[in-house]
Amino acid sequence: MKSIVRLCVWPVTVLLAACTTTNPYFSPEKPHHRPDGFVNSDGSRVSKPLSDLLRWYRERFGESLPPPPGQFIASYDDFPVIDFKASQLNEHGSKSITWLGHAGVLVHAHGFNLLTDPHFSERAFPVQWMGPKRKVRSPVQVQDLPNIDAVVISHSHYDHLDHDTIVALSKAQPNTVFLVPLGVEHILRSWGVGNVKALDWWESAPVNGSTLTFVPAHHWSARNLTDRNKTLWGGWVLKHPELSFYYSGDTGYSKDFVEIGKRLGPFDASAIAVGAYEPRWFMKEQHINPDEALQVHHDVGSAYSIGVHWGTFELTDEALDQPIGDLAQALKNRNMSTHAFELLSAGQTKALKP
Repeated sequence: MKSIVRLCVWPVTVLLAACTTTNPYFSPEKPHHRPDGFVNSDGSRVSKPLSDLLRWYRERFGESLPPPPGQFIASYDDFPVIDFKASQLNEHGSKSITWLGHAGVLVHAHGFNLLTDPHFSERAFPVQWMGPKRKVRSPVQVQDLPNIDAVVISHSHYDHLDHDTIVALSKAQPNTVFLVPLGVEHILRSWGVGNVKALDWWESAPVNGSTLTFVPAHHWSARNLTDRNKTLWGGWVLKHPELSFYYSGDTGYSKDFVEIGKRLGPFDASAIAVGAYEPRWFMKEQHINPDEALQVHHDVGSAYSIGVHWGTFELTDEALDQPIGDLAQALKNRNMSTHAFELLSAGQTKALKP
């Protein structure tokens, strides 16, 4: 009898949920969709209780943190920054990758230019007088960029979606297309950006002879207290006739990377997050560490990768340069070449194999 009742109630529940959904993209057949937003591919949501947040803050701002392993640069002024100029792309051949600080990467392939999560402002916050401040200056501003065919946004967090950078770029280059996760298009349009297209996981969009595909990541989204997980998050794949590229976005480690490799790999080059990973008990679900980044590199089938999401903003407990030492140790532990996965200086351009 109880089974019959459940069978009768379930369709009504689904119908009511559909009628009251706050997710306009909700598709019941898609496992990562929910009536009230989105979840990870395994059905989970990264949602830490207040007690965990208070514990982290108590430990972070307590008497002292244990010194993390790694190599430490004495001063943030010692972090090398190379002033980027568009002309330097030609000096590195027809294919190259440039780290622009934090999660920003410029991918150049035979005249096609892709930009990931550009952030050139002083702070990663709604206002520029508080919040996380740059410890290392930006090597580039909008006026220094070459013609950008496409900008891809991984998710709505302030260190990945910067109002001032996006608005300035859209005004300077109105033909640039902005590809974003579901829901994020409303944010950009509210800023006056018109050339925007939103994608779901595994959906693709053609741009000037290339194809860009939005792929899963294990993370979450929010820009205020009421929109948590209302917009989607993920990574991006570029398929250019001469280059295959993967960008991880922010993510914890998951089975998604093996699937990305199966569907869209292998890749000539990748940009994989390596920072904002301590303490592990709090960050593991949402941010991979350098060793896990090497596993992602392997899972997706990348020939060459650079680390991103480090060395710019102090967001978590590890020192700003801790990924340098931790990545070196992880490469040694895995018996991998130091040329397979590198950390570049901000503004540095690396030529890719022809």
